[in-house]
Amino acid sequence: MDITISEACRLLEARGVLRRQPGDSSDGMVQQVRELLGGQMPADLEALYRERVKSVGDFAAILPRWNARPEWRQEGALRSLLHAQAVPIFSDGNGSLYGLDLSSESQRPAVYFFDHEDLFERPRWAAGSSIGRFLLLLAQHDQAISENRSAGWELSIDPDLDKCPRAPPIWLAG
Repeated sequence: MDITISEACRLLEARGVLRRQPGDSSDGMVQQVRELLGGQMPADLEALYRERVKSVGDFAAILPRWNARPEWRQEGALRSLLHAQAVPIFSDGNGSLYGLDLSSESQRPAVYFFDHEDLFERPRWAAGSSIGRFLLLLAQHDQAISENRSAGWELSIDPDLDKCPRAPPIWLAG
């Protein structure tokens, strides 16, 4: 059974690693992204925006900058992965992005890592089988590196990570 985005956010907030945006402009953000994506939007993406996540640890969320006036909206970051059938949801802090798969018909699309060095051409590795699982993995990213965890540690949090269709998990990505 998967974890919902709201459940993951509550867990991470209780651990002190999730920060939220002040105020709630999620209705406008959802409207803006729906327009950008041609009217359709994954339910998990909407749920993420409605949670008002600003960051998880040192990883900043990529949120639409809502403004009621369309000519004042900033969509550059949101458009950066559309050619690869994804929408960015988090930055790694070094120019690369984590993006939600838009090519999937799944109710809970996977999250992938897109490298800035290849101009976000394609997903490099699977970062989460769903946004909820991805958030939990992201919160442990730095700790896993400092503890030198063995390859595949992510499966204890996301048992479906190696089943993501567009790219392998990081330990198989090479």
